[in-house]
Amino acid sequence: MNFKKIDPQSYVVSIEPGEKIIEQLNLFLEKEKITNASFIAIGATDECELAQYTVSKQKYFKKTVTGQHEITNITGNVFLFDGKPLIHAHITISDESFNAYGGHLVEARVCGACEILLKKLDSKIGKKHSEKIGLKLLDL
Repeated sequence: MNFKKIDPQSYVVSIEPGEKIIEQLNLFLEKEKITNASFIAIGATDECELAQYTVSKQKYFKKTVTGQHEITNITGNVFLFDGKPLIHAHITISDESFNAYGGHLVEARVCGACEILLKKLDSKIGKKHSEKIGLKLLDL
């Protein structure tokens, strides 16, 4: 993983082939001491774990998609939970037949590149667990 600060609030992060996106993004956040942010990304993956949340069951259902896929979009945010940055990201990937898969990004291994544009937020907003919904929600 490589990164460059392009202005006081913005970074470009490059995840290398073979590296895992969420794992490397967590390392970057720790290194730069970033606790609140938003980000977008594009790239390619050869193994992607997706999840869908069912509110009525308060449970995630997971699926792993293998083989080369374009990352057509990752959109995410970072807020504090239990004193640590928590990444929440959604991903859409597309296969060679242009079929798309999407959901919550659990983890994805990069096979070509992953280019992230991250905007640091000047805030200390956190999340708290909602018993009603079963998710970690913004604590505003």
